[in-house]
Amino acid sequence: ETVTQPHSRSPADRAPMRVVDAHHHIWRQADLPWLNGPMQPRIFGEYAAIRRDYLIDEFLSDARPCGVTDSVYVQANWPPDRAVDEARWVQSVADTHGWPHAIVAYADFAREDIERQLDALGEVPLVRGVRQQLHWHRNPTYRFAPRPDVMADPGWRRGFARLGPRGWVFELQVFAEQMADSVRLVRDFPGQVFVLAHAGML
Repeated sequence: ETVTQPHSRSPADRAPMRVVDAHHHIWRQADLPWLNGPMQPRIFGEYAAIRRDYLIDEFLSDARPCGVTDSVYVQANWPPDRAVDEARWVQSVADTHGWPHAIVAYADFAREDIERQLDALGEVPLVRGVRQQLHWHRNPTYRFAPRPDVMADPGWRRGFARLGPRGWVFELQVFAEQMADSVRLVRDFPGQVFVLAHAGML
């Protein structure tokens, strides 16, 4: 008896592979104070080359030759009080261009009005998740969160619990030293889907 294994099919018989860029940004420089302010050391290195607009047409010219067929926009650190504006702007881009195909927006789960913010984000059709950057480093230059254990704070966790019923993912962005707290967070919210951003910030 001869059994044909799936991997033995010829390349011509295989369905074309779809490539999803699961984490990208587009931006207007005017919307990003961190990109307009004085140059300073950042964890991702020298960034003079991106101190300009980077819009969807340029992203597509970069992505399509690599076989990218779908994409997920991840929040790019607009001012926190403009998080909903950011999601609405990206939605308007998608409405016009057909890209991106999903949005991961920003929300601060420590806010007392987190439910209202999530409701507002929920009105944006492509929102599928939230990223609140929790990475904290001993070097202040690389620090983003106000302290390393934000995810253990009871108030933050009460807000975070509002995310699960919406069926959205949470992009967890932490440094290696925060992994123990991260594991506890994942275990304590078994129904929540987590995405480990930037491979754990190695």
